[in-house]
Amino acid sequence: MKNLHATILTLLIFGASLAQKNENDLLKNYGSYVEKNIEMGKWSTKFYLTNGLVSVRESYWKNELRSRTEYKYDRFGNVEREINTYDINEGQINDISNLKLEYDDSLLVRKTFDFGTTEKYSDFTELGKPKLIEKKDEVLLKALSKEQIEYDDKGNIIKSTEFTDYRDSPVSPKPENEKCIITYKYDDRNNVIEINRKYEPKQEFPIAITGGPFLYEYEYFRYKYNKNGLWTKKFKTVDGKEYLIAKRKYK
Repeated sequence: MKNLHATILTLLIFGASLAQKNENDLLKNYGSYVEKNIEMGKWSTKFYLTNGLVSVRESYWKNELRSRTEYKYDRFGNVEREINTYDINEGQINDISNLKLEYDDSLLVRKTFDFGTTEKYSDFTELGKPKLIEKKDEVLLKALSKEQIEYDDKGNIIKSTEFTDYRDSPVSPKPENEKCIITYKYDDRNNVIEINRKYEPKQEFPIAITGGPFLYEYEYFRYKYNKNGLWTKKFKTVDGKEYLIAKRKYK
């Protein structure tokens, strides 16, 4: 499940595919916000914003700074460099990760990470969203996963079908490939209100993820919003029980 865990971290940092353009537009009115991850205990994250995009991310346990990362963007608003400037175990650092981004006109068609993994994007919608993402380990010359994506007319992801090759993996050796199908539903502000997961071969839920919350087959969400349309409280319902999982404060 290493690949899935990495994907979850990406979603938490940027909101990834599930953070819609209109939220970035609304964030242009703010300089920062703090998100408390109630679901995971005493963790909180402060995001500094530049023109609606995250320029600096600081992670805290209680009130103690644990890590700090700066993000640099290209002219299309895609991250091209990550600079880790602080780590609780190492102190002040300058750990730079560069991403090589390749375009066809304004469409991002390929992303290459420092550690040798590439993502290829193709079969674009009219809104410029890729319907196919292929990940490959260029060092081992091995395909890692293929993700097929369906969108609604607003550009929200409504279905993701990912095929992952775990064979020969030293981390998660499995005798067969894995297929994961996730469907999403949204409220009128383009925030996710329902997630449904299915795996082939079938997996037992909930699924434990290192460093993240358990994954359930069905998850439901609702939000409270401020006057500008940004959510301030996020609730999750699983197995018929609802609980508060996150809070945000904007400045």
